[in-house]
Order: sequence, then C-alpha cells, then structure tokens
Amino acid sequence: MLGSVLYIAAHPDDENTAFLTSLTQGRLARTAYLSLTRGDGGQNLIGDEIGEALGVIRTQELLSARAIDGAEQYFSRALDFGFTKTPDETFEFWGKDSILADVVWVVRAYRPDVIVTRFPTDGRGGHGHHTASAILAEAAFEAAADSTRFPEQLRYVRPWRARRLLWNVFGSDTTKTLGHPPVLTIDIGGYQPLLGRSFSEIAGQSRSMHKSQGFGAAERRGSIPSHFEQRLGDRRGATCSMA
Repeated sequence: MLGSVLYIAAHPDDENTAFLTSLTQGRLARTAYLSLTRGDGGQNLIGDEIGEALGVIRTQELLSARAIDGAEQYFSRALDFGFTKTPDETFEFWGKDSILADVVWVVRAYRPDVIVTRFPTDGRGGHGHHTASAILAEAAFEAAADSTRFPEQLRYVRPWRARRLLWNVFGSDTTKTLGHPPVLTIDIGGYQPLLGRSFSEIAGQSRSMHKSQGFGAAERRGSIPSHFEQRLGDRRGATCSMA
C-alpha cells in the first residue's frame, strides 16, 4: 500500500495504538501521531517530576511507544495546563492561531493522504483539549491547502490537501453514537505472521510505554473492529478504503 495517515489528538496516550500498529505492520502505510501537547499538565505515577520535567518524560514515553508500533511522532507547541471543560477555554491559553499554524505545518510537511482525529468536535471527548484537537485538525485540513494561510511557511513547504479527514469513533455502539452506521470499519486485531504476533499484541507493548500514567493494555488476539466517520474530503471510495 502506498499511502500515509496522520493521527491527531491532544495528549500522550490519546492515540489508538492498535490502529497505528495495524497500519504500520499490516498495511505497511507510513503513519504518524501528532500529539498537540507533551502531557506536562498531568500526574506522574513513577516519580516526583511534574510540569516541564514530566513533559520530557512523556515525550520519551511516546517516542518509545512509536519505536515499538512503527509510527512516527510529532508535537505542537501547545501546553498541557490541566483539565478544561471547553475548547474556548483551551484556546484562551493556547492561542488558537498559533497552534493551528503548528498543525498546518505538520500537515504540509508530512503530506498525509488521510487525517484521522481521535475525538469529535462536539465535546463528547469530555476534555477541552480533546475537543480543541479535533477543531484544529478540521481547520488545518482546509488551511493547509490554502496558500493564503500561513504563507510564511511556504518558503519551506508547499500547500497540501489530504484526501479525507475521518473521526475514529469511540464506543462499541457506534450506530447509537452517530445515529447511523459508521462509514468505515477496519479490523485492527489482525495477525502478522512474519512477526508471530497480532497487531493488538504489539500495540499492548507500545501502550505500556506510558509508564508515568500507569497505562497498559492486554496483549490479546482476535478481531477488534475500529470504526470511522468521514468528516471532510473526498467521499468516493471512503466506504472501503482508508485512502
């Protein structure tokens, strides 16, 4: 498969590691995760470091996770300053245009065929940072293709339009969540015979790198459906293909 996917969310640990693994190890697609923050506003279960020092730890945890699942890793300048209830409150601290510029830069530099968000734009993600990450991803989808937006970047990168933007729907009853069946369902629990492991087993090891948060995932085998709702872009062929 010749294709690339950029997954966008707010924090270290927000990424769907099994989905990333299924792309890199199964479809052999170029894949990256853009975490807008480095997790420096969270808690630390393995030491006394907080703030910037914790951000350094969680940065290394993300890089360790990517070394296992095979995806690339990007960040923005957004500060994880703790829990917020709304994206508007988040943007007051972040500066919406500044972080949008960062997301546009990654899209233009990475040039993904497909952009995937972990959270929706309507607040169901439960955290202002989560909702803000989806809002910025959708805004960047359009802005990255517009040469009048952030033109100072065009000394180094060219405008880029991804083919489509999808929301990786969470929850088991996606028809109830969406009000209709998802546009695309992918089994991310497949088996990689060359490695002798399933994608979810590899993802469990990757997920367990988030040690400062006490995170881990069972290394299991079997079918794991992951559902996607198309939000923006070309809908032709979207029901059967990521790209």
